[in-house]
Amino acid sequence: MDQEMRGGARPVGGFRSDGGSGVPNDNPGARLTDEAQGIGALVGGVIKDLQELLRFEIQLAKTELKEDATAAGKGAGAMVAGGLIGLIGFIFLMLALTYGLATRLPMWASALIVAVLLFVVAAVLALWGKKELAATKLGPEQTIATLKEDQQWAKQQISSVKK
Repeated sequence: MDQEMRGGARPVGGFRSDGGSGVPNDNPGARLTDEAQGIGALVGGVIKDLQELLRFEIQLAKTELKEDATAAGKGAGAMVAGGLIGLIGFIFLMLALTYGLATRLPMWASALIVAVLLFVVAAVLALWGKKELAATKLGPEQTIATLKEDQQWAKQQISSVKK
């Protein structure tokens, strides 16, 4: 044991092999290699976690976009229906005008009433469709928010590894 301390062979790892508290050896490269491997493992773990987070974020974005597209489709459908009913209302209005001018009988009044009712329905549907489209946000807002959170988390992880 005294021979080891006076310059004899020293154990690998920098400490005495007899189980004592030991004194570090003169080879700091061994410690740096161990630290580099530890940092490499930490960075590898952070990268693996980031890849998993990215996969989850992509799935969330797909889900959000699908929901938004469905709502936009409903709004567009209502607008098309409103436009079609408006066209039919215009046809009835023209029929009412035609009957009114040609005969001056009450038949035109009934056609006019039908046309006005169709215009009211068309306006209600068109306004509802416009409201639905305006309320629809086509961007994946929740995904963007969680990506920002993930970015902050990654910065914290990387800064803790650097320390």
